Parts: sequence; structure tokens; C-alpha cells
Amino acid sequence: MSQITSSRRAVLAGLAGTAALSALPRLAQAAAPTFQLDVKTREIEVNGKLAKRLAVFGPDGPEGLRLKRGDYFKARVVNHLESTTLIHWHGLLLPPSQDGVPGISAPAIQPGGYADYNFPLIQDGTYWMHSHVGLQEQLGLAMPLILEDPNDPLGDLQEVVMFLEDFTFQDPEEILRALEGGGEAATGGGTPADGMKMAAGSGMSGMGAMADLNDVEFDAYLANSRTLRDPEIVAVERGGRVRVRIINGSASTNFFISAGGLSARLIAVDGEPVEPIDDMLFPVAIAQRIDLLVDVPAGTSVPVLAHREGDTAQTGLILAAPGAAVAKLPDRGAKKSGAMGAELESRLRSTVPLPVRPVDTELLSALTGDMAAYVWEMHGGVYPDNEPLVVTTGERTAVRIRNETGMAHPMHLHGHVFQVVEIDGKPLAGAVRDTVLLPPNAEMVIVFDANNPGNWAYHCHNLYHMEAGMFSYVTYVPAT
Repeated sequence: MSQITSSRRAVLAGLAGTAALSALPRLAQAAAPTFQLDVKTREIEVNGKLAKRLAVFGPDGPEGLRLKRGDYFKARVVNHLESTTLIHWHGLLLPPSQDGVPGISAPAIQPGGYADYNFPLIQDGTYWMHSHVGLQEQLGLAMPLILEDPNDPLGDLQEVVMFLEDFTFQDPEEILRALEGGGEAATGGGTPADGMKMAAGSGMSGMGAMADLNDVEFDAYLANSRTLRDPEIVAVERGGRVRVRIINGSASTNFFISAGGLSARLIAVDGEPVEPIDDMLFPVAIAQRIDLLVDVPAGTSVPVLAHREGDTAQTGLILAAPGAAVAKLPDRGAKKSGAMGAELESRLRSTVPLPVRPVDTELLSALTGDMAAYVWEMHGGVYPDNEPLVVTTGERTAVRIRNETGMAHPMHLHGHVFQVVEIDGKPLAGAVRDTVLLPPNAEMVIVFDANNPGNWAYHCHNLYHMEAGMFSYVTYVPAT
């Protein structure tokens, strides 16, 4: 492990940071929390074998938390683990001290300790929460967070949440060490992905056709903590239409979503509404969310499947109408899925775009890396030895994200929403979201309003890329 990577992990664990980060605000303490979130361990069964996992337990257990727009997020997070932790509320607009990133927004919660949160919920949609400490997210420390719209015109529809994960019996630290050159990167005794072997020794820039789709071979892919050997079967009410909220909570896997060969309707991405798109296949990159309307004809069952990018592996759940037979589904499809590009992104149009105003400043965010050394860089280096993006309070800011590598990178900006306005030189009025996938050697421009002063994490959401250096932050300076 490199000295730089070790230093970065120390910052993320809240142990030590650069001088620029050491004076950041600590967590605000809320009076009389209205609910508690307990970070602890649990056991789940994966293909007949028990696995010890980390988990967040809310008032309704580890399967998710539902709140309403207009309420306050007034919670106490209690750490029952033997290690530090901290939870990030992915996609939420909130004060910087409440964001849950050690070394950026708050100190990590010590074993046996707690942190209190108190902020207004000004959004509705499909979100999630996850640890931002080390590789805890890969160990299962994540959970859906659904913010309901009190006046939702689709509020009478039946809803189903599908939370996707890539699962390994192996210690994630061992996986990362293997990727960095210390051994085999695959789980289950296999070997690294073929694309990774092709890339070894070549570096990443300009790889073109030798793009690597998957760094790690996982033992299983989960939908709501289950595989297709024992999937969740959801009894569909007689209305026949279901809103399926899909969250890609994977550490390192992109998926394509299908609905049993039927057309489905996309109505939202990353919690934000879009003009409806009817299609049979929808990409959802790491950390992204999509909301689909799926029709279940009377007497039938409809599988909602997540197909791993570049592979035959699949997972999912089944929507079953009253009296429907439910067929057994394999955890491998008939053929490999393709590579994820920007085709859907180029079709998306927000129904609530950012207000029209000129761009005040454009910044460059260059993504670089070396596959052979497994070092992933932003802005000229690995964190913390790279440059942040500096924005001016009140300005409309454009960020030109240039992926100079042969791998895709799901880029997430904390504390803001942004709109995609250009893909590979082609202007568009695209989706408003918080996570966008940069395909290999692609360039996109996003815009956001710098209206939430503070320091905000900005990083690749492939957990192993982030841990290997592809992490930075946005920092504000006052307007002159």
C-alpha cells in the first residue's frame, strides 16, 4: 500500500488531516432526537452460507427508513461496532456539518459513541445512506432512505424498494491489496476480471478498446439482501402497476435493469423527476437511483432483474399478481450484458431543471489513473495530495469532468444537485441528479449553484477507486 493511500485513509478515518481540513466544523448536536439509528452487525444467508455483515438498524429494522419532505431529520446514530464509523446521507441537501464524511464534515463516531443530527428535509424521492469510513460500505453498512412527497400524485400506487449490492465473503481490505498488487483480486478463489489482466502494465490513459468493466469478481449479487436462488416475491395489489424504487448500493458494480421482457416507464433519477421514458432496459450506475413504473398483468409474475455490466450474473425480485405462478430464475442470464455508456443520459430531460442563468465560472475536473499500479487520481494526484475545486459563493458553476482513463467512473458531489448540460461536446438540458457516470475517455459538463457554503466531498463512487485515490472536495470562498 502506498504512503499516499495510507495517509488518505487516515484522513477519512478522522485520525489526521491536512491543515486545510483540520479546522472544518464538527457535528452539530441536536436536542431530543425523534428516532435512533443503530450501527451494528447482523447475519444473512447467501446461497446457503451464513455471512456476518455490518448494518444500520432503524425504527423498522435494517431494510430502510421512510420520512416525509417537510419533516426534520432528527436522529441519533449510535455506534455499536468495535471500530469507528460515520454515515453519509447520499443525495440530501443539508448543512455541511451534517453530511457524514470524516475529515471533511465531521469526526468519526468512536466505538460506543453517538452523533446527533437535526436538519430539515427539503426533498422527496429515492435516496440512501451508507458509511463513508474505509470499506465498510462493501461490508453492508448501507440502507435505503425514502423521502415521501406528502402531495405525490402517484401516492396511491404500490411501492417496492429494490436495494442492489455486490457481495463478497472475502475481506474487502484483501481485495484492495490484491488490486494494488498484493495478490489475486477475485473472490471465491478466482482471478481478476479479464479486462484488468489485459490492462496490466499499460496504464489507463488512452486504453480505448481495452476498457476494463469490472475490477472484482464477487461471490453474489443481492437484491434486498437476497439472491435469485431465494428471491423476494412481492404480492402485487390488484391495481397491477407498481412503482419500483431501485438503488444501486454496490461498491463496484453497474447494472442494467429489465422487467421480464416488458416495457417499463422511467420517471425519476437520483430522486429527481424526469420526462418519462418507456424502454425495456435501463442502466443504473454505482450509487445512482431510478424509479420505474412496472405493470403486472393479471395472473402473471414479472421479474425485475439487475444484470451485471459485461457479465451474465443477475439478481432481482419478483412482482406477482394474485394467483400467479412464480417460475424459478437462474442467477446467470443467457448472454452477457454490454458496456454502460451515456446513451440514456443523453435522453434524460428534467421536469424541474435548474433555473436559467448564465454560468459564472467553469472548472476542470480531470480523472486520471494507472491500472497496473491501481492508483486513481483526480486533479493531478491522489487525495489528500490533490487540488480541490474552489467555488465562489452564489455563482453558477460549471464543472467539465474529463475522464482520461479506460474505466467508467460514477462521480458524486455531496450537498448539491447538478444538471448535466453537455456530453462529449454536445449541449443538452439533461437530468438533475447527484451522481453521473463518466464512460471511458468521455467528457461531460455539469452545472450547479454554489448556494451551500462549506467543504463538500466530491469523488468517484466506485469504492475501490475512491480508496485508491479518486477522492477530492469542493471548497467555497466568499464573493468579493
